Amino acid sequence: MGIEKKFRGHYKKIIILWGFLLLTFSAGAETIYELDFSTASGNVQNWFEKIKWELRRDVADMNLRFEDGKLVIEPTEEEFGVLIREFEKKEYLHGVSKIRIEWGVDQYPLGADWSGPKDKTRNTREAISFMVFFGDTKLDSGFVLAPDLPYFISFFLGKDEKPDHVYFGNYWQDGGRYLCIPCDGSIGKTFITEIDLSAKFFELFGKKQLPVTALGIEIDVKKTEKVNGRHSKAFIKRVEFF
Repeated sequence: MGIEKKFRGHYKKIIILWGFLLLTFSAGAETIYELDFSTASGNVQNWFEKIKWELRRDVADMNLRFEDGKLVIEPTEEEFGVLIREFEKKEYLHGVSKIRIEWGVDQYPLGADWSGPKDKTRNTREAISFMVFFGDTKLDSGFVLAPDLPYFISFFLGKDEKPDHVYFGNYWQDGGRYLCIPCDGSIGKTFITEIDLSAKFFELFGKKQLPVTALGIEIDVKKTEKVNGRHSKAFIKRVEFF
């Protein structure tokens, strides 16, 4: 009995120690940048402009609204649009180690297809993606009408894509990579996409991570079919950089 009691006491100390270490780690994880829609309300464009984000292309026509603590995006036409935050040099995000996104999809765009080799033109569409741009050196887009962009990783939620597979778009193949994480195709579910950004950048590009210079939320439902009166419906609750 004495030995058993002593063992239980020792085991309890280990559990307490691990709990302390986890709390210490959480407390020490500094939030470098956050995009939080939990209390957002009012006009979406005005809300974003106040925090220095811009609405580009057709995104303003995609039925953007704040609803139940989230940003909802529901395009009813075949459109492409992006919300973007370009940082000034003094605002660059240095030392980012992790990204965490809370988001989901209520309807995936019918006809999206990321499969096939990267030299094949595919219907690379998404209900929502979150893009992280690195550095300020612009790389060739591969198409004269597409602007050159810096390195970027685009996280998206897909219905038929594979988790942890590295996808390429039709353009920006030198510096752009697309990752569908967690990518189980569910609808109406809040996903948590959590990535060690510095390790992923090195894995994808073979170099030390550059500072984060811009962020984007992209929606692309061109060449997809309308279902239930819309081409897709997605939402995003929060994005955090640590």
